[in-house]
Amino acid sequence: MDVKKEYMKIFSKNLFLNSKKTKKVKQEVSEEIDEILSRYDDQKEAFNKEMEGAIPKAIKMTKNNADYLEDMGIINAIRFAGKVPHVSIKSKKELWGLPLIHFASGFNSRKGDYDVAKGVIAIGSKARGIIALGKLAYGLIAIGGISLGVLSFGIISAGVFTAAGIAFALLLAVGGISISAVVSMGIVALSSLAASGRVAMAHFVQTGQKVSANIPGWFSAMANNIGMVILIFEVILFGIILLIFYLDLYIKN
Repeated sequence: MDVKKEYMKIFSKNLFLNSKKTKKVKQEVSEEIDEILSRYDDQKEAFNKEMEGAIPKAIKMTKNNADYLEDMGIINAIRFAGKVPHVSIKSKKELWGLPLIHFASGFNSRKGDYDVAKGVIAIGSKARGIIALGKLAYGLIAIGGISLGVLSFGIISAGVFTAAGIAFALLLAVGGISISAVVSMGIVALSSLAASGRVAMAHFVQTGQKVSANIPGWFSAMANNIGMVILIFEVILFGIILLIFYLDLYIKN
């Protein structure tokens, strides 16, 4: 077995740096391996005695060479988070005094708590930003398990416009259980003004069995085209995903 070839194959799969830094680090490690192997007749003996495991080595080299998110990229940072207990890394680029992107994942044992990702785009267990994605997210656009934002998506969400399993909204709530001051649409929909669903309670109601008298035309159009309303939310989510992929390429280059 070619020890170096197998070592570098595993090492490369577990190195989460941008292409420029990856090339540099791989060259350094390759030269280090050559130097170790030159001292032994048996490659396996060299590996057992002096060579650090390929995965721990790759993780250490990733940490040592990633000062900013630009050194990794968003996708690599997310992948790297699956290998280590804690990651918190910001982009060098800033906007309005905030890092363009802050990614934070895992429990910070030094703080005894999860780090809060704070940035224009914040991604983490706890995230706060203009666009925030996390288990607990709050921002202008918030996406997460529990989210709070002007535009909010999640399992439990609150905001001005929300789409969630359980959705609370000022203007429009769409979800399994939706509660809103103005319009609610879902399986169970509650609102002070208008609601549409299998079970609906509001001043104006539209269900499979009942349509309120004098129901506003705009609400009837929305209720009859709920698929389009959901599609708009989906397009916004898809746009955010595309933005993250674009920024991943942008910050790495």
